[in-house]
Order: sequence, then structure tokens, then C-alpha cells
Amino acid sequence: MIPQTFIDELLNRVDIVDVIEKFVPLKRSGANLSACCPFHEEKTPSFTVSQQKQFYHCFGCGAHGTAISFLMEYQSLGFIDAIENLAARAGVEVPRDQRNDRADQQRDSKDYFLTNSRAASHYKRQLKEAPNAIDYLKSRGIDGNIAAKFLVGYASDDWQGLNQEFNDYDDSQHLLDVGLINDKDGRRYDRFRGRIIFPIRDFRGRVIAFGGRIIEKGEPKYLNSPETPLFHKGKEVYGFWESRHAIRQEGRILVVEGYMDVVALHQKGITCAVATLGTAVTEFQVSRLLKQCSDLIFCFDGDSAGRKAAFRALESSLSQIEDGRKVSFLYLPDGDDPDSFIRAHGREVFEEKIANATPMSDVLITELTRQSGDLESVEGKSKLASLFKPLVARVKAPMMKKLMTERVSRLTGLSIHDLGIDESLGAHKPVRRSLENRSASILSSSRVSSAPSVLQHLIEMLVTFPEVMRDEDSEQLKVLRPNLQKHFSSVQFDALAEILSLVGQQLNQAEIIDYVRNTGLEALVARAVKLANIRYQRGKVEVESVRSEYAQAWEQLHRLSRLNLQKELLSKTSVSSMSEEDKARYRSLTERLTEPKAD
Repeated sequence: MIPQTFIDELLNRVDIVDVIEKFVPLKRSGANLSACCPFHEEKTPSFTVSQQKQFYHCFGCGAHGTAISFLMEYQSLGFIDAIENLAARAGVEVPRDQRNDRADQQRDSKDYFLTNSRAASHYKRQLKEAPNAIDYLKSRGIDGNIAAKFLVGYASDDWQGLNQEFNDYDDSQHLLDVGLINDKDGRRYDRFRGRIIFPIRDFRGRVIAFGGRIIEKGEPKYLNSPETPLFHKGKEVYGFWESRHAIRQEGRILVVEGYMDVVALHQKGITCAVATLGTAVTEFQVSRLLKQCSDLIFCFDGDSAGRKAAFRALESSLSQIEDGRKVSFLYLPDGDDPDSFIRAHGREVFEEKIANATPMSDVLITELTRQSGDLESVEGKSKLASLFKPLVARVKAPMMKKLMTERVSRLTGLSIHDLGIDESLGAHKPVRRSLENRSASILSSSRVSSAPSVLQHLIEMLVTFPEVMRDEDSEQLKVLRPNLQKHFSSVQFDALAEILSLVGQQLNQAEIIDYVRNTGLEALVARAVKLANIRYQRGKVEVESVRSEYAQAWEQLHRLSRLNLQKELLSKTSVSSMSEEDKARYRSLTERLTEPKAD
């Protein structure tokens, strides 16, 4: 396995612009660089490279990623090959971390969870002995039942308070790894002191991190655990575990900004509230929450900062919204947060605010209209269109995309085609008759007769033999997906992506089934589990046999992807008319397609 730290350092060392310019001519366009997309045919450049973010994105076909994913997609390389290619460019050697195998990771994770659980119990005991902390919670309207529900605790002012719980305080690597203590010049001390403690639990109820609120004067008011092997702020939310039953019953999630807001709302009976963790809302968080509900409501302050935060959440929601689901926004009066508002006005008034939350489409168009100025002028209409096009390009939900575009069409007088909707969608260009005989032979012999079952097959193996999963599989799926859309449904892709994520979190088969319940993936995953328990019975099937079968299934996907890339090249022109660059790419694809298949 290649250590993740090396991959991160490698991406920091290389410049994505230098990598892409080897294959695609880029032109400076403001802060970014642009070109016609190398992954689909177009006349107007929609392929953008951000040197600052070290990321590329095509607003036409949706291709996006890092320097690694670009090489994987453009040169048809595997994940490891792409890393080795980049490392060679940077003049560094690729290390292989033999220590960090899956068994070691699982052992470490269990130890980390145990460490956090013991710390949470310690903080809970400390709360009972801290009258100032209890008085503070009472002053905020929080009773003992709600405090117990959220495992609320207290960290004393003692610099080494956790020493009471951990006899190996001075030697424990786990305490350092999970961010409970700091080490400065060889001296260890607690990260959290003099604070109300809010344990943060993952979607399975395990304590993965902590948040602390100071109760005396001092800064910072709120302090979170740092990023750790268990805790990634952009992937988790506070309060989901405590809200899970209400979310299933009500079909809605209310997203607020602070721990106290969540706890206060639960105290008043609004038990579907969760909170982000001090960072802007991410696409991953939105995706995760929309799988659990049909109605996602973001609650922000009504001031300028709150509206900016809301728009960032909206941008993260655009690519994740599905037809039939709803994202909306609730703005509170200036100076109010959910905690203060519900204490002042009560649950009924707050529920009215939730019921009247503004739909995402209205927020988007209202904000863009405000930014555009006078819509009676050509300039105003032009600005609205230019602001709208890159945002609506992110929307994958076809009905949502079309309806929003029609609204902007009426405001600007432009057609939906001018605004980015292809009215001839579904019309495919015929492959030129000038295909060479060799290509025709490859196209015929390389058909994947069981293509619709390949993703299902991978899921079956993963839910029974999770150890066959490889570190690069999730990244490979992202790269392969755009080029295999016509062969598989979005549900199949989403299911495999979800299973890879859950297996990576060490969920077992029963936990996976429970996790995908009411997500739209339930039937597909249940069928895969049923078939898997027939085909891959432990004790009757060797893991190495399944590992080989698993690798072959991935190779089948890569082969189909290469075939599609070749067909795309040939649909543009005959081989004899290709540029030298395209000819080289075509030859590489042909050679790989005609390689003997691995046994």
C-alpha cells in the first residue's frame, strides 16, 4: 500500500498545470486556465484548471479531479501507475508501507474508538463534580436527560486531567493520535480544559472526536478535536446518531451551526437537528444527509455572514440534489441563533419558520438576480446568464435542472439551450464508416456481454469478503464512471460507491444493510447480499479465489472504458486524419485492448 501521506506530499510537489499542459494546450482565463475538454468533443472551452486549488473540472461533461485522476483518465492508467508516473516527474521514489495493512488499521481503529469512549466516560463523571458547569447548562435550559442523551461532559481546568483515566498518559500514542492531548517540548497536557464537552459520534454511534465550549471568559469559545484517523470535519455532522430515529420518522433533517443549537433544539422537541463542525458545508456531508431524508433544511443567521455561508451550502447541494428531494434555507433574524430563538419564541414559532423555509432554487435565482443588477438591461441579463450557467451545470437532477433553467430563461429572454441545456440530448453521433478493420474487430470482440452485472458482482464480493477491497478502488470508480455511464445506471454506480465507503469504515454486512435502509439503494444492496450469501459462502470459498475474481471484474471495467475511449476517438475522425497526439493515444488503447486477458 502507498501511504496516504506520500500521495498528499506528491500532489503538493507537482503542479497540475504542468501535468495537464503536457497533453492539453491551456490558456489563462482570470485566476484559472481553460481549454476545450480532452474527454468530450466541444467547440467552446468548458475545461477549467485551478492552479490555486490544484484541481480540474469540466462544466460540460463533469470530469474533475486531481493530477492523479487526470493521468488515470487521459492515459488509461491504473491508480498505482498514475502515482508512479507523477513520482517519476517529481524525481521521487514511491514508498510501500507494509506496516499499514488492513489488519493493522482495524486494530488501530478499535484502540482509537476505545480511547475516545474512555475519555467520554471520564468527562461525563467530571460533569457531576462540576457545579459551575451544571449551572451553566441549566442557565441554557438543558436538563439532565438531554445532557445524558448527548453524553455531555466537562473537562476540568487541570492541565493533565485525563491522567486520572489513563495510567499510560505519559506514554500513550493513542491519546496523541486522537487529539485528546498535546505534546510540546516533551511535556504533555490536555487539549480540553475548563470546557463543557460535547462528544461527537459517527453514523454508527461511536465517539470519534470532541467539541468543547468554554464557560468562563476566554478564547476560542469553541474548540474541536483536530483531524485524526477517525475524524474528518468535512465528512461528519454532530448529532446525527442522537437524531436518527426522528429523521427516519419525519423524513427531514435540520442543519444548524453549533453544538448548543442542536442540544437546545432537542430540548425543545425538534429532534431532527444536526450541526456542521466549524467548516463550510461539503458535498460529502450533503450527499450523506440526503441519503437519510427527503427534506434537508439549512438554518443560518440572517446577517451577511450567514447568507454567505448559506450560499456556500447551496453550492455544495447543487451536485447532490435529486429529483423528488428538497433542499431549503431558513434565515433567522439578525442577532439570533437557533438556541436563542427557540428559547425566546418556543417550538411552535420555530416550526413555522421551518415550514416556510425558502427552496434552494428560489435562493439561487434570487441571489444571482441581486448580483446581476438591472435585469431590464442587456448587461444585467447577460450577467445573470453568465453567473447561472456554471452553477446549473453542476446539477445532475434532470427535472430540477430543466425547471430552474426555464425560470432563468424567462428572466433573460435566452433559450434553455443558450443557458446550457442540450435540447438534443440523447442524439448520438454515428461512428464514421471509415473505421479500420482492426478497430472493428476489437469493437466486436471486446463487448462485455454481462456489463450490467459487473457492478453488482463487485458489491456481492465486497459484502462477503470485505478484505478484497483495495485502497485505490474508490478513486478508480470516480475516474471510470463518466466513461461508463451508458452501460450502468446511476443507482448501480451510487450503490458500489456507497459500499466501498462503508467497507472502508469496517462496517459488517448487517450494518451495511441497516445503513442503506430508506436510501433508494436498499433493494439493490439487499439483492446483492442475498446472491452473495449463496455464491460466496465463507469456509467454502477461498479468499484468494475471490480476490482474483474481484481484480478481474475491475479489469473488465477498465477494458470497457478503454473501448469507449477508442470509439470516441474514432467517432471524431478516421485514424489517418488524427493528430499525432491522438494517434499515439489510439495506438496505446488498441494495444491494451488486444493484450491477452489475465487468467
